Amino acid sequence: MTIIKSKFLLLSACTLAVMTFSDSAKAQTANMTATATVQNTMTLATPAQLNFGTIAAVRDAALTATVTVDTAGVETVATGGGTAITAIVDNTAVAAGQVTVADAADGATINIVINNVVDPINAAETFVLDNFTTSWNGAASVAQVIATPFAETFVAATGPNLNTLDIGATITTTLGAGTAYSDGVYNGTYDVVFSY
Repeated sequence: MTIIKSKFLLLSACTLAVMTFSDSAKAQTANMTATATVQNTMTLATPAQLNFGTIAAVRDAALTATVTVDTAGVETVATGGGTAITAIVDNTAVAAGQVTVADAADGATINIVINNVVDPINAAETFVLDNFTTSWNGAASVAQVIATPFAETFVAATGPNLNTLDIGATITTTLGAGTAYSDGVYNGTYDVVFSY
């Protein structure tokens, strides 16, 4: 009788232990979230606009003359001959264009394109705005083609978090037999588009 009771008590104790273990091993769930914030918008600023200064300009019936500002803001003039002339009157205001880029992803490739170019105009007289050049973060100047994308890499350590695109270009006289350009301000525009 004692043996049977002992076996019963042992079995009861084992059953209780299993029940207790099962209760303590109940599955518990932690509800978590997954969050991503998208920021494809970069912060752009234009601390300097492309300026060819004050020049003298005369047309030719068949030939042209040019004024070029490089990415370092250095101005030069050239002529194809004939009566076509460009000459520097005052270069005090001469400047390369500059766009600064901030808040982009470090190491990311940024696609850039120069487009929507409008030639500098005063009344009905124009110069042709073309032959753009760019320098990214002070690197060597590279020739660009209007409406043709090119790529640069954003470097967060530069600035810091402030990369620069310097822009040069050329204005070219239009054709007109020995006709001097009218005095006045000739304004043109162009877009510089940045995207990932």
